[in-house]
Amino acid sequence: MRITRRAAIKTMALTCTSLALPITARASVGNLAGKVTLGVIADTHIGFVDDAPQRLKDFLKAMEEQEPDALLQLGDFAFSNDKLQPQIDAFNDAHEVALHTIGNHDIRDHGLTREDCIKYWGIPAPYYTHDVQGMRIIVLDGNEPGSPKHKGGYPSYIGKKQQAWLTEQLEAAGKPVLIASHQPLAGWLEVDNAEEVRELLAPHRDKIMLCINGHAHCDQFLTIDGIAYLHINSASYKWLGGKVRLAEYKDSLFATMTFDPDKGEITVKGVESEWEAGTPDDVNYFEQHNGAYAKYRDVTVPKISNRTIKS
Repeated sequence: MRITRRAAIKTMALTCTSLALPITARASVGNLAGKVTLGVIADTHIGFVDDAPQRLKDFLKAMEEQEPDALLQLGDFAFSNDKLQPQIDAFNDAHEVALHTIGNHDIRDHGLTREDCIKYWGIPAPYYTHDVQGMRIIVLDGNEPGSPKHKGGYPSYIGKKQQAWLTEQLEAAGKPVLIASHQPLAGWLEVDNAEEVRELLAPHRDKIMLCINGHAHCDQFLTIDGIAYLHINSASYKWLGGKVRLAEYKDSLFATMTFDPDKGEITVKGVESEWEAGTPDDVNYFEQHNGAYAKYRDVTVPKISNRTIKS
């Protein structure tokens, strides 16, 4: 198994980073009826990375022991086809509450569509809500067309219809909210209209505990206008492009997130690993695109950090 004794020890030994949660978010966490724990994984890329099924298996094995209230995958999960249905079923069967987020590779590669995800994953719609133990999880679809900034490749956009739906959900929410998306709403590789979406979220900051995402394959936390955003690193690798296409992590990365109303804090228990062979620096990754990636060097790491997000 990839989740070795070494990795488990590293996971427990990591020094927790204590981060400030906006006052409004702290109040929202405090409004939970009780403690809520989620098992979260992002960007497994089953069907693309050879050992991705084992990485998923490692995650599900760890979740058996930790017994979260729900499982959540943050996109670029598995191609929706008959061949990979056993992997999808393994995730769905591991918990009675197994939630999916659509990533760009899930619906653009091999001619796949949103309808394929709905069929194979068993989700109600491309974007939807689900309540877990007094927490409302709003799952978004950041893959919509229509961005005036789109020049090619994968769309990264939340359209007007979905924005109106999101506003309705936030206005109607009578409980604390966690927002999940594949593409970030803030930070590295954020959706093309991230600022527009954040303006939509801002009036409801008193309900929003946290926004989480995958996609960027990094370990980044930031707050903007009183709302906290957390990037969940890929389970598998960092994409490098060029002759060396990717840098894999030795161990599967995933996290357990606990929302504690008594303490008014969110605890993230992550996994620390190592680069499988070579690092981004070995191929001058941070010098690409005229050095645009250099500012993300500190968050391009083979781990999901342990964090305590509190006052």
